[in-house]
Amino acid sequence: MKIINEWKSVDFKKIIELYDSVGWTAYTKDLDSLKIAFENSTLVNLAVSDEGEVIGLTRSVSDSISIHYLQDIIVSPNYQRKGIGRKLLEKSLEYFKNVRTHMILTDDDEKQLKFYSSMDYRNTKDLEKFALNTFIKMKDVELI
Repeated sequence: MKIINEWKSVDFKKIIELYDSVGWTAYTKDLDSLKIAFENSTLVNLAVSDEGEVIGLTRSVSDSISIHYLQDIIVSPNYQRKGIGRKLLEKSLEYFKNVRTHMILTDDDEKQLKFYSSMDYRNTKDLEKFALNTFIKMKDVELI
């Protein structure tokens, strides 16, 4: 396996297959928008198997100074629990090592919460030294 940051060097269909493999079909319903999202991302890291299959990715948006937002982190179900997500995230964090704040919005899944905690991310609802809140607004999604 190798990690590359040139997503355009890979057939985009392989990236779409990765999104579909984890059930993220909201992304793959509008392929033009997904491609624009990739083009406008600050950094995309891909984990590619020795056979050329895209088995994982991270996609980030950042101003490279104050904020790094990890938009997507995906690992193919066949390759999960093998350290690939950790390697991808470490690569992204190294790239943005001088950025003050690193953020991600994630589901309330126990495995995900443990993973991000193990990577030194903290849930804002658990902070004690700093009173921080995260607010979101999502297009076409009723949140309450």
